[in-house]
Amino acid sequence: MKRNPAALLGAGLLLTMILVSLLAPLLAPYDPVAIDPAHRLAPVSREHLLGTDTLGRDVLSRLLYGGRIALIMSLVAVTCTMLIGMSVGLVTGYYGGIIDDILTVVINILLALPGLSLMLAIAGVLGPGINSLFIAMVTTSWAGFARVVRGEVLRVREEGYVEAARALGASSTHIILRHILPNILGPVVVLATLRVGGFLLAVASLSFLGLGIQPPAPDWAVMLNDGRAYCRSRPLLVIAPGMCIVAAALGANLLGDALRDLLDARNEQHGNWRSLG
Repeated sequence: MKRNPAALLGAGLLLTMILVSLLAPLLAPYDPVAIDPAHRLAPVSREHLLGTDTLGRDVLSRLLYGGRIALIMSLVAVTCTMLIGMSVGLVTGYYGGIIDDILTVVINILLALPGLSLMLAIAGVLGPGINSLFIAMVTTSWAGFARVVRGEVLRVREEGYVEAARALGASSTHIILRHILPNILGPVVVLATLRVGGFLLAVASLSFLGLGIQPPAPDWAVMLNDGRAYCRSRPLLVIAPGMCIVAAALGANLLGDALRDLLDARNEQHGNWRSLG
């Protein structure tokens, strides 16, 4: 990991975005939602380092606050989808039978559908807002975790230590929690890291279309949508939030790719290669 520049860059970008978002109340020079009509669309100056938007709000302050909702939503959504997917994958992979058959069909159907299009449809039905966006992300994304976990459980449950625990009379719950779960966390963590980047882009996409985070909340996608009409006269209104979205998503993806490569290398050394794809 230390020898991987991409991993260090990804971790640095993601950590920087998280820290800046958490420290935004201390770093922001102005209230991100304070309107100042007398200084609308003001250029870059000492008072406003990145200028102001169409309502006179300080762009830098809104940028610093802009990642809070998206990052928190992405992290919480990844946690929820991971827990749901792991639960389903553990049950289907360990117990098998009719439950495995039914849930595998559901998983395959969800994975066959375009994720962003399905999110868009669900958010459109539920109406604009953070809650709708969160439900759409969780509903459409748990299947990926379930498939990975199921495959890992099918492999691990045949290992000698699991057979030994079963022969000694250990309960299914004990075997799953004590012997199987700790040995499948690697691929799950990698997939979760990759999903953070995907969720950041999903939040930005749906918010840009008006189905996610709503104005006047300081959010990068909302800023991007508000500033697109002035992209020629005030390009910073579009460039600044766009670069923040790209940096956050790129950081998560670079870190996830590095973790996946590390996991694949470790599995090759143990003669048990697998990839998340």
